[in-house]
Amino acid sequence: MITKDSKNILLADDSLFFRTKLSDVLNEAGHNVMFAKDGSEAIKEIKRDPEGIDILILDMQMPNVDGLGVLKWIKDNGYGGKFPVLVITGAYEPTQVIETLKNIGAAGFMTKDLAPEQIVFRVNRLLFKDKAATGPPRKRVPASIPVDFKSGDSAFTGTILTISEGGVFLFTDVKFHMGTMLQMRFSLPGTEKILNVKGTIKWSPEEIEGKRILGGYGIMFSSLSQDDQNTLKEFVSSESIKLERILNE
Repeated sequence: MITKDSKNILLADDSLFFRTKLSDVLNEAGHNVMFAKDGSEAIKEIKRDPEGIDILILDMQMPNVDGLGVLKWIKDNGYGGKFPVLVITGAYEPTQVIETLKNIGAAGFMTKDLAPEQIVFRVNRLLFKDKAATGPPRKRVPASIPVDFKSGDSAFTGTILTISEGGVFLFTDVKFHMGTMLQMRFSLPGTEKILNVKGTIKWSPEEIEGKRILGGYGIMFSSLSQDDQNTLKEFVSSESIKLERILNE
């Protein structure tokens, strides 16, 4: 979720509140964020340094030039394919609107009510698409799962923000050393079964200076019963299918 492979994000939105909220989340995830308060400013930034933009996050409703106008300008002026465009849409956009946006260059969609982990998941999905395609197969899905965990005799609570068959990202303010072994207990959404899992801390956003919003640890499972492994595999697979359906609507 949090990366050392920092990318440059151009965020075009006329809402100061949303620009601030989203930039805080993306900065915490390890990226650099530039701003445009409307479509005309976004076009100026693209013309100024198209190679310096790794992804454009584009609101549809903006003054002067709206998001649709920016997408058309990108396509008509030879900038299509230079960088992916993640479009901010309404929650219930008609299918024909989504199809139109795809046809003129939108690579992905999200709404403003997404949780931070979902925003980062969608942005990184587009930023690191090539890496994911060439790397080993791995399904990781966003989540918001309460978890009880222990280190030695000390007990804590936290939240799992992403989960895969091999590990989780654990959101917590508790400080641990790399390599610490944790015993975790949690239930997957839609099930009553409690999973008892051991995992080892492999990395932390503390390695990236100044992280606060998404503080915690990347944990690799080291002990998982076959029954729990099957339950987890089924959950991740099901959530991946749902996610693909949502992202491709």
